[in-house]
This record gives sequence, C-alpha cells and structure tokens, in this order.
Amino acid sequence: MKLINKFVSNVLLLLLIFSESTFSQPTLFIKEDKENYSLGKYLSLLEDKDGKLSIKEASSDSLSGKFVHYDKDFLNLRFTSSVYWFRLIVLDTLINKASGILNSNDERNWLIIKNDPLVEDIRFYSKNRSNVGDQFVETKAGSIINPAEKTIKANDFVAVFPVYKDVIDTVYIRMQTASQFIISFNMLTEGEYIIHSSEKNMFHGVFFGIFILLIAYNTLLYFSIKEKVYFYYVLYIASFALFVFIYQGYYFEVIGRSFFQDYFTLPLVTVTITAVFWLFLTREFLSTKIYFPLAYKILTYLTPAAPLLCLFIIVFKVTIKIAWLGGILALIFWLYYIIGVIIAFLALRKKIYISRYYLLAISGLTVAVIVYTSARNSFLPVSWNFFTQNILSIGVLWEALILAATVGYRFSLLKAEKEKEKAVMRNQIAADLHDEVGSNLSAIAMQSKMMMKDEIIDNKLKEKLQDISNLAWNTTDAIRDIVWFINPYHDNSQQLFIRMKELASKMLINLNYEFLTNENNEHIFESLPNLNARRHIYLIFKETLNNIVKHSNADDVTISFEIQEKVFVMEIRDDGKGFIEEEISYGEGLKNIRNRASYIGAELSISSKKEKGTVIILKVPLDM
Repeated sequence: MKLINKFVSNVLLLLLIFSESTFSQPTLFIKEDKENYSLGKYLSLLEDKDGKLSIKEASSDSLSGKFVHYDKDFLNLRFTSSVYWFRLIVLDTLINKASGILNSNDERNWLIIKNDPLVEDIRFYSKNRSNVGDQFVETKAGSIINPAEKTIKANDFVAVFPVYKDVIDTVYIRMQTASQFIISFNMLTEGEYIIHSSEKNMFHGVFFGIFILLIAYNTLLYFSIKEKVYFYYVLYIASFALFVFIYQGYYFEVIGRSFFQDYFTLPLVTVTITAVFWLFLTREFLSTKIYFPLAYKILTYLTPAAPLLCLFIIVFKVTIKIAWLGGILALIFWLYYIIGVIIAFLALRKKIYISRYYLLAISGLTVAVIVYTSARNSFLPVSWNFFTQNILSIGVLWEALILAATVGYRFSLLKAEKEKEKAVMRNQIAADLHDEVGSNLSAIAMQSKMMMKDEIIDNKLKEKLQDISNLAWNTTDAIRDIVWFINPYHDNSQQLFIRMKELASKMLINLNYEFLTNENNEHIFESLPNLNARRHIYLIFKETLNNIVKHSNADDVTISFEIQEKVFVMEIRDDGKGFIEEEISYGEGLKNIRNRASYIGAELSISSKKEKGTVIILKVPLDM
C-alpha cells in the first residue's frame, strides 16, 4: 500500500512539473505549519474584455494557454472596464496537517480573503466534489454583494473551499470593478482567519476609540469656548472616521446595503466631505482671513469644486467612464492639500509659529500618503500589506493627535495676541486722553483763572468762571484716574496698591492716618483679577477719603485691606463728627459710593454716630 501511495505521489509531481512547464504557473504547495499564503505569485490571469466568458469557457482547455503569470505578490491593473479571470492551483501532500481542520475525508477548509476593500464584484469558483450538477460551485463576494448573502459577512471575506489530501485542486476567481483594479489575495486556514480578523478589528477598535474620545473632548471645548477651529476639527476627524468605517466595510457589515450603489456612493461622499472639512480647518487654523486674505478667498472659491465633481460622478456613473473624473477629483484633493502647505510655509516666514505645529501634523499624513500611494501603485519598493493598507488611518491619527494638542495652544496664542492688540489700543487711548482731553481741560481751567482777574468782569460772572475752573480741574483729575487704569502697565496688583497709598498720603496730608499693611498687601489685588472691580474699589476709596477731608473734621484715619474667607475687605475709619443717615440728604459722593458697590456685587456697610466718627466697610467676593 505504501508503495502504491509513493507511486501516485511521484506521478502527481511529474504531472505538476509538466503542467507548470505548460502553463508557466507555479503550484501552491501547502507547507507544514504555514497557514497564511499570499496568492499573488501563484495566480495567472486572463483578460475578458467583453465580460462574456463563463466559468465553463474560462476553465476550458482551449483557454488554458492564454492565462498569463506575472510572478508578483501584488498587481495593480489601474482603471479598466475589462473582466479578469484568475487561476490558482493548490496541492496538499502533507500527512501531518497544520492546525486547520482535517476531517475524515482528508479534507481541510481554506479561506480566500481580499486585501483591497473597494473591489465591487468577485466570483469564486471551486470544484464541485459532490458530482451533482455543475462542475464548479460559485461563491459571490465584493462590495456590490449584500453582506446578508455572504457566508461570512466580513468585507474582506471572499470564499471558503475544501482542499483534499494529494488531490490537485484548481480554483478560479472572476473580478470586475469600476475602482482601481488591485489584485491582492491571501489564502488562510479558519484559525488563521480568526487571528487575522482579531488583529484587524483590534486596530480599528483602537483607532475609532481614540477618534471618539477626540470628538467628544473637542465638542465640549467648542461649546464652552465657541472657537470655530474646534468645530471644524471635530467635523474633519468625524468625517474621516466615518469614511474609514464605510471604506473598511464595517458600515455594510453592521447596517447592510441601504440603497442602490451605496457601496460606491458612500465612500466617495465621505472622502469628499472629509477633504472639504480639512480645507475649512486649514483656513481657520492658520487664520488665513487675518494674515492671508487672498489665500482665504482662493480657498473659499475652491471649496465647492470637490463636492460638485463628486455629485457629477455619482449622477453619471452609469453612463460614463469615471476613471478620469476620479483622477480629477484626486487632483482637487491634492490641490487643497498643497495650498494648505504653501500657506503654512508662508505663515512660518511671517513668524506665525503656530504654522510649525500644522506642518508637523500634516507631515505624518504626507508620509502616509506617499507610502500608501507607492505601495498601491508600485512606485517604490514598498510591499502591500496590513500596515500599508492602513497607513492612511495611522497618518490621520497622527495628524488628529497633533492638532488636538495644538488647537488649545493656538487658542491661547491667539488670545495672547488679542490681549497684546488690546494693550496697544489701551496705550493709544490713554495717550490720547492725557495729551488731548487732559491738556484741553487744563487750558480751560487756566483760562478761566486768567479771566477772573479781569476787573471789568462782575462778581456773578467770576463765580461762573470759578465753577468752570473747578469743573475742569475735577474732570482733569477724573481723567487722570481713567488714564491710569487704561494703561496696561498698571494692571498688576502692586501698582494699584502703591497708587492708593500715594493717594492717601496726598489727600490726608494734614491728618494723622495709619495705613495698616503687611508683607502680602502689595499683592492683595491679585485675588481680584477683574479690572472693572479694581477700578470701582479705587474710586470708592478715593470718594471716601474725599468725604473725610471735606466733611468729617477728623484728626485720625485708619485704613486696612485684608482677605477674609474668599472676600476682599476694605475698612476705613475716622474719628470725625460723624452723621446720622436719617438726618442728612445724600450728596453725590455717598450716592456714588453705594452705586459703585452695587455695580460689582459688593456689600457696603456705613456705620456712623455723631461725634464718634464713621466706619465704612466694603466686602467684595473673590469669585466674581
């Protein structure tokens, strides 16, 4: 029996040698402990220009010699309307099988998978071992086939077929697609397919998980900050994630076929939308409207180009050849990309350093596009494998993470630039008020004084001139305070504290006063960053001292600042004649004090008794 088996094996080998010399096609020998085979070098192909050949004709002896073998792991036939037939010869001579399932009939199942998601129509033909009906069994696959009709719903699955021990098996694959014709198949065992699918799903699971977190985080930032760059960033990465979800077939596996030609329409639409949102993000991220208005207009006018061409392709796909239109669409995408890069370099030359991060972000996508295009079109010696098939996703993930870290920095940078612009404007306003309005008011006051010395002016007119002079001097004094607060140099706590001490020394020069301080008081206003609150506190302080000087007849004054349980407290005491609020009519000074306290949400307490002085306490919440 052993001699008979050995004789049969030798005859089979001789037949294989003869067939290989006849067809110039190597046979795929199943090797021990190898469960995954790239089929490129084992396939021979036949072009069917009219698409009319049947499996019976393609497998006939008359066409056997017309199959061509290219001896390449990966083949790109570009765009073609032809149908292609592929032939694979398999032989398993192993006695000890690998981990694939071997049944009692010396049979093991192998799976064929495709490595390009976009192939539309695939028909797989394997021998009918039941000897009933047709010689071959047909299995349909490809993106045009509804997942519900497939043995395995995964997008990459083509077919499962049995290989018998010591039996030469010839299988055929028929392919037709309107997309780029990529020939890349693998044959693997059921166990290896489970591992392959797990690795693929894990990669995409991590990919989609990171994108979901980025989308959620930046959506929250947009609603809290209302900065457009976050909005466009979210739309860009969300649309790309949706494109990958559809392109890799997950959409159809989960939802199924939704409408006619959705396998073609959905990827095309989502990649176009992704390109448009990338354009919007570029325009906003690089602040082209501010720094490059011409580029902003160019990008705005170019935006509709891709969507319009995409719509044209979808509408007329059935009646025209779309290969050249697809090429034009790809050129538009490249144009979007190149313009963005040019603007970034121009921004870098203008020392707009935020562009460095933009260039760093798209560098990953650039490398990914080069590797993907080279592997897919054999421009460079880069193999077409799982890494290169998913390199675009890795490149966009790199870009998304860099931009996510940068948009926050960009927002802070733009905010700082706006603050600088405000500071320049405040300086200009302060200078104008001091030089123009202040000097004019001083001139009015001086001229009024001079006119009062004229003997021909009566006393009544002199009184009016005195009122004008006083009003001018008071207004000048008020403007000095306004100018002081407008000047950004005085925004810090120390400057305000020093000014208030100087004001007290000038106004209370004839009184005994005490300014209670400690080593931290110079920084006490840092707890109140609100400039408006500081201004009102200062003016309340000034008005209070003015009232003491004019009305209190006090000899001693005590001033103190402190922080009590997240509340800023200013207390001013005098030992003057005091007053009873019910017995006096409010003057403008007391009204102003109360109004200013109300404006900043502060609590104002005025305690006074006749001949026992007055205590004014102002309490300002620090969380305002």
